[in-house]
Amino acid sequence: MRDDSVDYSEISRIQRSWTSEDIQDYIRGLPIWMGAVEVAQHFGGLTNRTYFATDGGGKRYAIRCGVDQYRTRQTSVVQCTLAAHKLGVGPALCYWEPNLTITDFIASPVMTEEQIKEPAMMVHVIERMKLLHTNSDAIAETISYWWPFHTVRRYLNTMEQGVAATDFRPSAWVGDVPHFRDVTDRLERAIRPFIPVFTHNDLAYVNMMFNPKGEVLFIDWDAGAYGNPKSDIADMLTWIDADDSMDRYAVATYFADADAAETEATLHEVRAFKMMSILRVLGEVMITLLDPDYFVSPQEYAVGMKEYFPDEEPRLAGLVDMLRPQFDRDWARYGANYL
Repeated sequence: MRDDSVDYSEISRIQRSWTSEDIQDYIRGLPIWMGAVEVAQHFGGLTNRTYFATDGGGKRYAIRCGVDQYRTRQTSVVQCTLAAHKLGVGPALCYWEPNLTITDFIASPVMTEEQIKEPAMMVHVIERMKLLHTNSDAIAETISYWWPFHTVRRYLNTMEQGVAATDFRPSAWVGDVPHFRDVTDRLERAIRPFIPVFTHNDLAYVNMMFNPKGEVLFIDWDAGAYGNPKSDIADMLTWIDADDSMDRYAVATYFADADAAETEATLHEVRAFKMMSILRVLGEVMITLLDPDYFVSPQEYAVGMKEYFPDEEPRLAGLVDMLRPQFDRDWARYGANYL
């Protein structure tokens, strides 16, 4: 692959019906490689397939393949990946087409839950996060807009209606829909007016790695969009199941100049986004199970669960088992504050 430019195709030939093996064959056949290329799948992710490749010169690449699904629009993924690299918070994009991105391989381990809970590391992550939020002009073309309340409402409608692939059978969790709708409405009312900025919208620690300088990079731009910066803070806190003191530390770090009253008001919003972060994932899993072979197969989900959440059942529904108690606990603790 040439080192001096980004190759691309404005037309994607990848089909949603392709197997992982079909996609790997397609990747090997791209006219961009220096010599023969080796491709292997890396498991994880709800809506995309990931591969690692090594070309004939020994250079490594990370490859992400997906289709328009749920909240993800593939052309937005491309533009967010480009903008993140321009700001120094994401890997370089080497090749793209609407359903495929190939970036430089980051030779570092993924951030761990223990690492991000360290105060100094959380400060660093927030500093890197703010580079996105204060530099939306790095985005060159149109990207998506992220409003989790709207997304969850669409998921709830699908849970009631079902999908054609399974004869419009309602979700196994359809009985929870009225409660989830009420929660969504109440949490949405807590969000004050804001200026949308460049946001990642899935800032779990597993989507953070390190460059050679030890600076955090953000990967997996499926949900990149204009959005509320407090949503990024909330995602970071959600995936480490942060307690009250850690919530307060993150908010005080990001909004260092806020007075006590403003800090409490901001904390109220961040906690609303935290609960919506869990509800978004729950909804995504619940509707994925209505059409489990839409793109990523149940077998692939199981391998990903085993890798990232080894203590949970190795199946997609294991995410519900893991996250629903956290959601119920937080709603019991804070729900009365959201009218």
